[in-house]
Amino acid sequence: MISLPRRLVSTLAAAVAAGFIVVSGVSASPVSADDGPPTGYPTWSDVQKAKGNAAATQAEVAKINALLDTLSAESDSLGTAAVQAGAVYAATKGQLDVVTGQVNVLQAQTSRAEKQASGYQKDVAAAAVQSYKSGGANLGIFTTLTSLGSTNALQGLDMLAQVGEQAAGRAVRAKAAESVAASLAQSRQAAEAQQATLTAASQSALEKAVAAQQAVADQLAARKKDSATLTAQLAMLNNTTDAVEQKYRQGQEALAAYEAAQEAKRRAAEAEAARQAAAAAAAAAAASAAQQQAQPVQPAVPAQASSGFIPVEVLLPNIPGGAVNDPSGAQAYASSRLGAYGWPQSQFQCLLQLWTQESGWLTNATNPSSGAYGIAQALPPGKYSDTGSDWLTNYHTQINWGLGYISNRYGSPCGAWDHEVSNNWY
Repeated sequence: MISLPRRLVSTLAAAVAAGFIVVSGVSASPVSADDGPPTGYPTWSDVQKAKGNAAATQAEVAKINALLDTLSAESDSLGTAAVQAGAVYAATKGQLDVVTGQVNVLQAQTSRAEKQASGYQKDVAAAAVQSYKSGGANLGIFTTLTSLGSTNALQGLDMLAQVGEQAAGRAVRAKAAESVAASLAQSRQAAEAQQATLTAASQSALEKAVAAQQAVADQLAARKKDSATLTAQLAMLNNTTDAVEQKYRQGQEALAAYEAAQEAKRRAAEAEAARQAAAAAAAAAAASAAQQQAQPVQPAVPAQASSGFIPVEVLLPNIPGGAVNDPSGAQAYASSRLGAYGWPQSQFQCLLQLWTQESGWLTNATNPSSGAYGIAQALPPGKYSDTGSDWLTNYHTQINWGLGYISNRYGSPCGAWDHEVSNNWY
């Protein structure tokens, strides 16, 4: 199988490799000028002429195979670009949600601090009045009281001597509260500026993700038609049938995809295991330090038994009008399809654990490390197109592909689950 064409969006791939960090100004359009189908398709007349000559037949077969390889690679490219665009949007939207939460918190904190500062100012005024009534200050108190209501209140330290010791203490608290309020206001303004930037980036990423998904929907159907014609021509040249040629090509493509996917998943699993091990070690160290400082010492909480595998982190690019996430519906459909592969219902428990671990049975689950997508976590994601052009949004299509993949590679869901438990990927 030939390598993927250069039209795969490099900026998106770079963003994914960097952890989906969104940089302002990145262009993520998955459809470029050379995204049309390959040219040079043979006509049926060409095929008929070639069939009478062995050398011409061989040349025409090679040409058709090359065109089919290109169609397959372009389908993978389109699918990968669409998934990456959705993942960039999910990451950007996640950043926006975090910053929006920070803005809301800072707004509330600023409001409280400003009210507290205002209250302290009123306390200072009240203390000054009381001091005057009790004879603790001279007529200069009236000037002080006037200054308390001005924008320059509390700026002159000589005022403290005029309002007395009680008012001085409250004035110090008021000044501190004003400082806190000003600092919070400054932090809020910075967060609001970041929020505005991320809002624009999120909207841009959403538009690109929608366009990428639409490109898949628009172009895969045409490419399927081209592929069917080429396969029929190949069958005629080889004196076979469309079904035989298609099955052979699917087998060759599946083998190449399997080998590439397993290597990618293995690397992703190793990276995820290392990340989680580091996080666990940091959490354990923090818990140990906190426990040593705690009074009284709390009894240790028994550790929960390990499930035997590491949960996979996924992004959820919830694009309007996009994937339908219905885990219970997806599980019911998958269960109903077991018999088609000759599997008993007892296999469903293994399948349930497998795809719960891989994707949580979410149609748009995207692995941020490998780029695997969907309920079955296909890699590259475009492989789903073997069972339908609506694979980005339809869990039926994803499940049909996933069950076929399991059948071909592991024989059964329990075989796939055993591999998952041993290797943390399947």
